Amino acid sequence: MKKWIFIIVGAVFVFLLIRAFVIIILLLTTPHGEVHRQGLIIGHKGDWEAAVEHFDEVIRMKPYHDKAYTTRAFAKLKLGNTQGAIEDSRTAIDKYPFYGESYAVLGLAELQSGEQENGCNNLQTALDLGYERAKNYINQYCN
Repeated sequence: MKKWIFIIVGAVFVFLLIRAFVIIILLLTTPHGEVHRQGLIIGHKGDWEAAVEHFDEVIRMKPYHDKAYTTRAFAKLKLGNTQGAIEDSRTAIDKYPFYGESYAVLGLAELQSGEQENGCNNLQTALDLGYERAKNYINQYCN
């Protein structure tokens, strides 16, 4: 009887150990890119709060993700949180100063907060860095 108890306890222990190992592997291999992509999809469906949560998770997983701060800034802008959008855009620019989309989001947030000159200057910088959509924003808000 004792032999069977040890076998059952041992089997349960091995099962729990394997389960823990699988969970750890899944957590370590979940690509931050997939979470970011899900945030983009959710945002484009209009659920910007959920998108911000996804981008928060990406930033927790990989603080130097090349686009997470910019996409979170855009989502915050869509929610009307211009100060949060400005802060995230500036963080993105500090980390990646040649990513034009960050300047575009910063420019749009500044325009929304009444900073016309700064907003237009940052949109121009975005265009200078090759972010072609900035041209439309410049035509719409700065000319």
